[in-house]
Amino acid sequence: MLDDSANLLDKKLILFGGKGGVGKTTYASATALHLAGVNPDKKILVVSTDPAHSLSDSLDCKIGDKITPIHGFNNLYGLEINVHKVQKEFMLKHGVDMFILASRVPYIDKELVSGFIKFSLPGMDELGTILKIIDILSKHEYDLVILDTAPTGHTLRLLELPDIMSDMIRISEDSQERYRYGIARFSRKKYVKDKADGFLDRLRADIKGLSSILTDPDQTEFVPITIPEAMGVYETEDLITALDKHNISVRCIIINGVNPHTECVFCQSRRKAQDKYINQVYQKYTKHNIIKMPLFPHEIRGIQDLNRFADILFKKPYEYKPAYVKPLAKIPARINTSIIEKLLKTDLKFILFGGKGGVGKTTCAAAAALYLARTKPDNKILVFSTDPAHSLSDSFDCEIGSKATPLPGLDNLYGLEIDPEEVFSEFKKPFIEEINAMIDAMEEGGVNLSFERRLVSDLFSLSPPGLDELMAGSNIMELIKNNEYSMIILDTAPTGHTLRLLELPQIVTEWFDKLISYLSEYTDQERASKNTKEIMKLLLETKERVLNTQKMLKNPEMTGFVVVTIPEAMGVLETERLLLALRNLGILSNYIIINKFIPLIECSFCASRRKEQEKYIRQIKELFSETAITEVPLLPGEVRGMNALLNLAEMM
Repeated sequence: MLDDSANLLDKKLILFGGKGGVGKTTYASATALHLAGVNPDKKILVVSTDPAHSLSDSLDCKIGDKITPIHGFNNLYGLEINVHKVQKEFMLKHGVDMFILASRVPYIDKELVSGFIKFSLPGMDELGTILKIIDILSKHEYDLVILDTAPTGHTLRLLELPDIMSDMIRISEDSQERYRYGIARFSRKKYVKDKADGFLDRLRADIKGLSSILTDPDQTEFVPITIPEAMGVYETEDLITALDKHNISVRCIIINGVNPHTECVFCQSRRKAQDKYINQVYQKYTKHNIIKMPLFPHEIRGIQDLNRFADILFKKPYEYKPAYVKPLAKIPARINTSIIEKLLKTDLKFILFGGKGGVGKTTCAAAAALYLARTKPDNKILVFSTDPAHSLSDSFDCEIGSKATPLPGLDNLYGLEIDPEEVFSEFKKPFIEEINAMIDAMEEGGVNLSFERRLVSDLFSLSPPGLDELMAGSNIMELIKNNEYSMIILDTAPTGHTLRLLELPQIVTEWFDKLISYLSEYTDQERASKNTKEIMKLLLETKERVLNTQKMLKNPEMTGFVVVTIPEAMGVLETERLLLALRNLGILSNYIIINKFIPLIECSFCASRRKEQEKYIRQIKELFSETAITEVPLLPGEVRGMNALLNLAEMM
């Protein structure tokens, strides 16, 4: 049971995290319902930090971006964080303070600072989320806050932000000290802190307070959730390693979706494949409480289902008891449109696979790339991942890494798990070198600018998260422009972060404009380095590359977007939101893969799940009647390695 080992009622903050699609939202919702029910005197808030919210879908009630009472409870509330709204509120409240602080940094123009503050920086979703969590915790209105986090890679970036923000505050504080010293010396009076100083002090205290809560095992518990598959287990290992690094307490690990023991050959085959990974978790995490939660014959959604789910999680073990399920009166014909056949007939250069976490994007992208490479032996094809928590290596069952790697058995197929931080680090290097060269030239007059050197270098190094991913993606686009690859297949991050990446080009071009504006102040000065104009040229070229990336993504003759979903309510709802968002961004998607539908089997457990899926398959076909739709069945074993991927591709 979960509660016995973690004493969850005594916590201030509980986070549920893991790979996309492992059930984080379900566990956060069920835990919130259970804890609110057993302790009606405690005020509890359950919060979604995933940009693609599904808390409303899970609870089957409208929540949104305002704290909302959950029906049937006097002490339970829900919130889906709207980072754009948080950012707007923060800037309305503190924009002037931020402008004053930034304008006190030497050698930075006030108009330039104002421009930086007014537009939305990349990575503001994570920053906005942290600010909202700080705001909630600092008000002490709730006895317990439960977070339904974004998938692993972006959750880890969220947890790193308090350290990044502390560094940014340190830089601001350093510039403030210089400013205070100058004011005091000029006025010959002791400096009196103003409103901007007070804002900086409060922000520092809030960040310190959040870090203190996160690293206190008596106040915070992180519950990793995994599934008994290779990708789930390996990603959990990365997550727990990072949590240990940040000193965040982990006492329990939940293995979700364990197949029950039945007489069905299909179920037995799947359970046999799962047992290997279940054993790995038990062997590796001997000091943790491992909780196995079953795969249910029906979808868990709505208050009633979640309460039953919580009973099993907190109170009693679950045993599947076969029940008679009336066969479907008529099995709808499996009218399949072959997605791959359609892709083979196009001249697309760039194909993105996207959708909700856990629907099988990586597997479908890998299978499609493998099939296309075999069918087009004269074409050089690259499959790569932008998800911070890469799983392409796991899917192909071979080591890939951050450089294009030939995949075994084919001469024309390459894999790449791009490291955005590494790409961006290389991008920044010449700029930081040039800034130092500029300061060297200015110091020749005998002025000591060591403080400014460290300050400007730090400011550039602390560029906001998100920009690194876009730079990495635009570098890949150049490979097509240079005819290095005939086609590139992209395995994207889960929906919310994929949309953010697609929105970034416009934001980032503004960022480059500000940098260019800043550097242009020095191009006509004799003290400036002779290479400053070259640096500006590089910035302009990079900006153009980002704009070309945006143009390519919006060109239906070059780019296709394949939406992968599963026949469940939350999968259908997120697919609707994703297609609408893509349309608003001007990106065309004519392909949907309905993945993991249960084959027709004489098994009450499988029949029950299949019957529920049929409803959602019909719904998808009605909603997206003009879209090419392929149905891909759930297979009895793990889809991993070349042979398994090729088998899946044949079905696609």
